Amino acid sequence: MKVHVLLTNRFGPDDLGEVKLRNCICAVIDTIRATSTIAAMLGCGGESVVVAADKKQAFELKVIFKDYILCGEVGGLAPKGFDCGNSPVEISNLDLKGKNFILMTTNGTRSIFKVSECAEVFTLSIINLNHVLDCMIESALEKNCDILLLCSGEKGKIAYDDAYTAGLAVKYLLTRPFAFEFTDSAKIVLAASLSENNISDALEKSTSARSLRAVSPVSSVEDIAYVGCPNRFKVAPVVSKEKIKSLSIPKIFLKESEQNAMSAKAITGGRINSGMTQETLFSCVPDTKKAPPSKTFVFVLRDKALRLDSHSE
Repeated sequence: MKVHVLLTNRFGPDDLGEVKLRNCICAVIDTIRATSTIAAMLGCGGESVVVAADKKQAFELKVIFKDYILCGEVGGLAPKGFDCGNSPVEISNLDLKGKNFILMTTNGTRSIFKVSECAEVFTLSIINLNHVLDCMIESALEKNCDILLLCSGEKGKIAYDDAYTAGLAVKYLLTRPFAFEFTDSAKIVLAASLSENNISDALEKSTSARSLRAVSPVSSVEDIAYVGCPNRFKVAPVVSKEKIKSLSIPKIFLKESEQNAMSAKAITGGRINSGMTQETLFSCVPDTKKAPPSKTFVFVLRDKALRLDSHSE
């Protein structure tokens, strides 16, 4: 069983080398902050997370799933009209029992779409690292697959927090009683993790931390401390491709208002849908010619239970 590492999500077919996505159990890593936020959503009692590819699709999904909490960020900050940002601390302070989410981020959620053809896709961060890896090992053994750690990076560049987390994952795999074959990229991230004295200092070195501090100097301190707490949750978010059942998807065309008009209306079946509020900075205009094609499937994250207790410590 090989263990591969990709250091950013901006890869093409020629960059994969011996990595065969269809033969991999993949862990998407975006420690600061998307995969940590997902772990907090499900670890604090949430039911599911629907992943959006971009802001436009996020608003479309909010019209469909009007009771879901719309979360995410662009440039580290929550877009206008979103219910919450991408802060795991902010999310964990909510009453999440039974709640469902829509999430869109600059780097992490895009990684999920990039590796959707993998045999199975998990999201991993420091706060749920061991449990996710145990579930991945179980799946890899059952499906006879390799393991792939995908570091999301930051806008196509390597992000040290993700590479460091991948190194912690490799370090944990070394403690498990299985015959892993580590590729050179896996050995590189392992060396990075072994070079650090503590998690906090390692995360503070990353471009992700610097970028977050630049736009949110106060909350960034809390978030970086939160995501650096190992194994805070025993939750393994796994991606499933699910059909939207018994729902009429509205044919809407989202366009940004030139005057940033404080109104948003979505017309579905002749009725006004209150899922879009006046705080939304987009106008939802019915347009049968320009309307995007209906989305039949969505990617949803839910917790996957570990079946073989012998894999857990």
